[in-house]
Amino acid sequence: MVWQIDLTSKCFIVTGGNRGIGLAISHQIAQAGGHVAIIYKSSPDAPERAKEISQKYGVHCEAYKCDVSDQAAVAELVGRVYKDVGPVGGVVCNAGVAVSKPAVEMTKEDYDNQMDPNIWGCFVVAQAAVKLWQEHGYKNGRVLISSAMSASIANRNTTQCFYNASKGALNALARSLAMEWADMGVLVNCLSPGFVDTDLNQILRDDEKILKSTEDMVMTKRIGKPDEQAGAVVYFLSDYATYTTGTELRVDGGASAW
Repeated sequence: MVWQIDLTSKCFIVTGGNRGIGLAISHQIAQAGGHVAIIYKSSPDAPERAKEISQKYGVHCEAYKCDVSDQAAVAELVGRVYKDVGPVGGVVCNAGVAVSKPAVEMTKEDYDNQMDPNIWGCFVVAQAAVKLWQEHGYKNGRVLISSAMSASIANRNTTQCFYNASKGALNALARSLAMEWADMGVLVNCLSPGFVDTDLNQILRDDEKILKSTEDMVMTKRIGKPDEQAGAVVYFLSDYATYTTGTELRVDGGASAW
């Protein structure tokens, strides 16, 4: 029999699941048979992305507009997803914000604009899912936090001190939540991507010189594709990961292993 991951009969919530790495994650969850609830903040094309996923894979995929930093709204939405799409098997806390600016120019507003969605928003979504699982007596929940290799290194030639700090905090948060929620049957892990071809790294698309210098920092001599991150997420969400919690997986082409 062919080895495969089967996520059928479960719904997985993906914040920021309509673009970049999040969109690739939504596609691969659906490819494995899982239903998908995309949470987005402002992108007008999110419902269309959800419709495309539904039609391509024959699963239920819905897009929901919500600010992940609004604790009450997220709690209400997670309950609605359970009713609309089906039993929630896991959440992927992927939404995040990066501000690139020299540290001497950073403001309190820059700090809040990154820390609020990147850390608090991630926690709020995970918390809402765990409360739902407690309510329904579900003991096989999955929380996957999208961090970054920037959580552990200072990326050369980048000015994103608060983004890096927020990702470092997420790694610590994941370990703490894994410890607190293990007795509930909830597994919590981090994915830490390296350089990936997404809108967040638009400068790599626009400037060949910067692209080349970035590729030289990676052992594989290229930047990654969103699909190369999504497969690891599907593993963490699956029943093959039942003994994996409180850990971080770097998918960075070796960039942080020099």
